[in-house]
Amino acid sequence: MKTALITGGNSGIGKETARALVGLGWRVLIAARDAAKSRALVESIRAANPRAEIDWLAVDLSDFNGIQAFANEVSRRLPVIDALVLNAGLYTRQLTTNHAGIELMFATTHLGHFLLTHHLLPNVRASRDGRIVVSSSVAHWMGGRMDLGTMNKPSRSQALQWAPFKAYGRSKLANMLFVRELAKRLQGTSIKVNGFHPGGIKSDFWRDTPGWVTALVDPFLVSEAKGAKTQIHLASHEGLSATGEYWSARKVRRGSPANRDPALSRQLWQYSEQVFGITHFGQPAMVAPQMKAG
Repeated sequence: MKTALITGGNSGIGKETARALVGLGWRVLIAARDAAKSRALVESIRAANPRAEIDWLAVDLSDFNGIQAFANEVSRRLPVIDALVLNAGLYTRQLTTNHAGIELMFATTHLGHFLLTHHLLPNVRASRDGRIVVSSSVAHWMGGRMDLGTMNKPSRSQALQWAPFKAYGRSKLANMLFVRELAKRLQGTSIKVNGFHPGGIKSDFWRDTPGWVTALVDPFLVSEAKGAKTQIHLASHEGLSATGEYWSARKVRRGSPANRDPALSRQLWQYSEQVFGITHFGQPAMVAPQMKAG
C-alpha cells in the first residue's frame, strides 16, 4: 500500500488530493493546524469509504520548535513515504512574523516545509518511487529577487496591499527555488521533486484577501477538484520521470526567470540551512537543530 503525507490536507486542493489518493487505495496522513477540521474530513471520508486508510495530525509549520516532534510521529506511522505533499500555505493581509521573528508567510510556506523535509527525507528515500510535491503558484512571478535581508524586518507599508502580495509571491518563489535545488541534490536517486501552480481556486484562501481582489479574480477561479489534478498527477502517476520542474495543468511550464536562477536557489538553500543550523540536509540529528535567525 502506498503512503502519503499531505500538509494543509484538510481543505482546498489538499483535501481533494487526500480524497483522490484514498480512492486509489493509498494510506494517507493529513496534517494541518485546525484539528477540528482535520477530524471532520477524516470522519467524512471514512463514512463514505469504511476501508479508507486515512488519519490526521495537527501541526503548525510556522512553529519551528514543534516540527521535529511532529516529524517523529509521522515517521512512527509512516516509515515509508511514497508522496510527501507540501501543500500548506497562507496569505496574510498584514505582514507579521512568527516566534523566530521571520515573516510569517515565508516562515510557514517555505521554511517550515524545508525543515519538515529535512526530517522526513529518509522516509521518502525508503520508497522505490518517492515523490516530493510542492504547491507553488503563478504568484511566484511577484517574488522579485527574494530580498532575504528583509526577512526579519518585513515592511509595515500596507499601501495598495502591495507589501503582503509581494511577500506572498516571495514565499511561492521560495517554493520553486527549493524544488529546483532539492532536485539537483537528489540526482541519482529515484525521488522526483516537482512544484506546480494549481490555478486560482474557489477555496477558503480568499477569505483573507481584500474584497476588491476577491471580486476581480472570482470569475476566473476553478473548483478545488480541478485545481488538485496536477498535484494528484505529480504524487501518483506511475510513469512520471520529470523532476525539478514547474507544472501547471499537468504540463511542464517555464515560470519566471527568477525561479530558474541556480544562483538564487543556492542562496536560498544556504540561508535556509543557516536558519536551522543544518549541515547535512536530510540527515537529521536526534536533537532539534539550533535556529540561527530570530
